Amino acid sequence: GETSWVEGDCEEISSAECPAGFVRPPLIMVSVDGFRASYLKKGPSVIPNIHKLRTCGTSAPYMRPVYPSKTFPNLYTLATGLYPESHGIVGNTMHDPVFNATFSLRTREKLNHRWWGGQPIWITAEEQGVRAGTFFWPWVIPLERRILTILKWLHLPDAERPYVYAVHSEQPDTGHRLGPLSSELDNPLRELDNVIGQLMNGLKQMHLHRCVNVIVVGDHGMEEAHCDWTEFLSNYPVNIEEISLIPGSLGRIRAREPRSSTYDPKAVVANLLLQCKRPGQHFRPYLKQHLPKRLHYANNRRIEDVQLLMDRKWHIASARCRKAPEKPRSRCGFFGDHGFDNMLGSMRQTIFMGHGPSFKFKTSVPEFENIELYNVMCDLLGLKPAPNNGTHGSLDHMLRAPPLRPGTPQEVTPPSPTSSQDPAVLPRLGCSCHHEVRDDPSSSSSSSSSDLVLSEQSGGEHVSFQPRPRRLRHLQSVSSPLDRTHLPFGRPAVMFDTQYSLLRHVEFISGYSKELAVPLWTAYTLPKQEDWTPVPEVSPACVRADPRVSADHSQSCSAYSQHPQLSYGFLFPPGKAAARRAVLSCGTSPTPRPRPPAFKRLWRHLQGALLRRYAKDSGGINVLAGPVFDNNYDGLRDSADQIKEWSGGSLLVPTHFYTVVTSCQEVNRSVEDCGGALGVFSFLIPHRADNSEACNSAEDESEWVEELLKRHTARVRDVEILTGLDLYRSTNLTYVSTLSLKTRLHTFQSDD
Repeated sequence: GETSWVEGDCEEISSAECPAGFVRPPLIMVSVDGFRASYLKKGPSVIPNIHKLRTCGTSAPYMRPVYPSKTFPNLYTLATGLYPESHGIVGNTMHDPVFNATFSLRTREKLNHRWWGGQPIWITAEEQGVRAGTFFWPWVIPLERRILTILKWLHLPDAERPYVYAVHSEQPDTGHRLGPLSSELDNPLRELDNVIGQLMNGLKQMHLHRCVNVIVVGDHGMEEAHCDWTEFLSNYPVNIEEISLIPGSLGRIRAREPRSSTYDPKAVVANLLLQCKRPGQHFRPYLKQHLPKRLHYANNRRIEDVQLLMDRKWHIASARCRKAPEKPRSRCGFFGDHGFDNMLGSMRQTIFMGHGPSFKFKTSVPEFENIELYNVMCDLLGLKPAPNNGTHGSLDHMLRAPPLRPGTPQEVTPPSPTSSQDPAVLPRLGCSCHHEVRDDPSSSSSSSSSDLVLSEQSGGEHVSFQPRPRRLRHLQSVSSPLDRTHLPFGRPAVMFDTQYSLLRHVEFISGYSKELAVPLWTAYTLPKQEDWTPVPEVSPACVRADPRVSADHSQSCSAYSQHPQLSYGFLFPPGKAAARRAVLSCGTSPTPRPRPPAFKRLWRHLQGALLRRYAKDSGGINVLAGPVFDNNYDGLRDSADQIKEWSGGSLLVPTHFYTVVTSCQEVNRSVEDCGGALGVFSFLIPHRADNSEACNSAEDESEWVEELLKRHTARVRDVEILTGLDLYRSTNLTYVSTLSLKTRLHTFQSDD
């Protein structure tokens, strides 16, 4: 008889070969539960069909799920391209305070349409005249029967045949019971692979294996876990009688009584933070708006105010059962779990493979987030995607013939000219400098002049050592050399309606918002340098107004001197610099010998030690830094009106600061001369009044700052969305490669 599909060689399918009556290649998406990417190492002896799909088609080393790395949130993200906070399925179990109802896998409430936001691919298809057939969650129907039903549907008459199919396999989620490292997983993996083989054999028998596009994806990874690795809230200063905890691999806390007058989320977090200095605490408490922005897990009423990020392998529970033994258990019902931080290797490493006429042949693409797949599925079916969180085009490199789409978007607001007024008539704005008496302000000193100038600042103010007025005007006219140095990948484009100007300095360039009197961005290049001079302390008392910024668009020094909890810092790293930019910092009130405010400790270590080390390690770096305003924690840039409304006064305090660090992947090649691939990582750094997120923040900055920054790593695309900027507009990369660069998360984690 005919050989099975897996026995044949890889076939390159240059175009779809479909029977008469098929108006487009059908799409079948098979999602598999808890398929950790490391299972692929078992190879053809255990998973021959999956191995062939991966080898012959397009695959990624792994695909990153959304947080929480649970089944229902991720299946619906695959279907919609939305983060859980956007589509509403924020967990396998969740409570809606407006509905006063609870959603769980065990109740029929999950079938109520009111829980499900967004537009899944099958609805997108139906609304655009394309039939769909889904078997996502009817677990009572065996997987083999669901696959057989799909094959039968493909036999239907032309007018009745669906063109998009989705089916979910509950295997190999046996990793819960066995653990992800168990050799006993081979059997459920073989069973799953056999069903994939049945699908491919059925397509071959129907002469559809060169017509149908097949996607196989995992919903999340799998981590080791055990009953003994459990934290109990009853061991902490929390009144467990007044809270309701959703336990497990992530902790979510709300008031047991919705109208409780005593429950205070801030107090719960504060009490848990007080305890974190003791050894053995295996979670980090957060108010949801303080979670790392990369998680996109705050902007939904179903997300509880208090969130516990668990250490890998650890669970949280309210209290130990009264009959439970204190000593380790000899028996436990599970050895694996998921739901942990999706940056962890065991969580982020699930699978993706695409096979069929629309996918490239024997191609490996870089890792990506599962929010990007909805747009790909729409492209495969010729559909217009509904609004989603993906970046359309970022996965075009996996498609044989992606749809034509425009390249770099057009800038909404170009920079406007700077002020040309005489600096002598500028109001002092409450600023002064002790050098003014001794130095002739009209002299043409070098750019290393010690004069300070009030420039821009987000949430605060800029202070910078700057050249004199004549030198400033000269710098504005010599844009090309400075731009090549500090903007080697093009000037950031402003994608919203506003007014801003470019302020060029020898050491950096800024885009200064006239509307907010703060900088939108500051860019500079740090060359590779073996020996950096120590960073001196700079007094913010020496400040003068930049003559290129009119008084109407400048901020007042006196406003800050009257604020007991705000102090200056510098966006551009001091040290060898001739120019410095100040940033606003929240902190404690000054004392006669004030300790630097909390944020300034973190920021100074980033500038004075980490950025310099990164430059030394990579042949030089380009840095883009600036403020973020996201007071309503929706992950989007606040409008100017919102920023001013939240500030309640003249001082605009950012919620975060961003830093985007770019290097050249070519060895010993500077960023200015880079003609190849780029290395990029970004931070969205929370701007808070204390550093309590780091339990050891009382220690030297070298002991905790970098770890905290890495926890707040972010995609460049996250930075763009939060700032309204568009980056990397002038590189040697293709537009698709640029999008791939922007949508990749640098996790600082090993691929374990």
